[in-house]
Amino acid sequence: MSVWGKLFSAVRGGINEAAETAVDAQALRILDQEIRDAENALRKARSDLAGIMASAKSLGRRVDEARAKDQKDMESARAAMTAGREDLARQLADRMSRNRADMARDESELQRLQGAQAQMLRAVQDTETRIQTMRREVESVKANESLLQAQSAIASSHAGVNSRLGSAMESLERVKKRQETMAGRLEAGAELQALQSGSSLDQALLEAGIGGSRSSSDDVFAEIMRGDANKALPGPQAPVPGIGYDPKP
Repeated sequence: MSVWGKLFSAVRGGINEAAETAVDAQALRILDQEIRDAENALRKARSDLAGIMASAKSLGRRVDEARAKDQKDMESARAAMTAGREDLARQLADRMSRNRADMARDESELQRLQGAQAQMLRAVQDTETRIQTMRREVESVKANESLLQAQSAIASSHAGVNSRLGSAMESLERVKKRQETMAGRLEAGAELQALQSGSSLDQALLEAGIGGSRSSSDDVFAEIMRGDANKALPGPQAPVPGIGYDPKP
């Protein structure tokens, strides 16, 4: 095959695939339209069947009337022969002959109509059954199609939700880390503040002369006067005789 022939085959294959894809996409709509077309044809068939049945009934009544007339003419002809009126009997015989010929044609046509009526009735009944079956199948296919679409939507939504949840979890972890960092900074700040508060308190106590180890110049001078120059730090003082001392026995 030449290159142009292969290219033409590829183009035809692409067209066929596109056509099949379009048909598949509109399958349910096509089925509904085909069912409507079949129902329209069925209604026409019923109308035709009704016409055939009406014609058969009319023809059947005419055949019955012809038979009754033939029976009556036969009785009249016999009565004419009994009365010696052979001429009347012959006239009745001619009329009966023509009546019987018409009746034979009508009976033949009636049989044909009855056969066509029975055949069409079976076709109508079969078509009704097939349409009902197809209608149920189409409804089942529609339900399955809706279910598949719902499942597909749920699957897509689930995938999207999983993706969004994954992103949200990453954001949550970042927030947690940021909060932990901030909490650590706050704790460190609180500790620093506590240390600073404690230093200020110690400073205030020293300035008030409470709990400190600092000695003023007056204290040092008093120690010199007491002869306790070696004592550098405040503490329990030994009694000095003669200075604020009241010995007890």
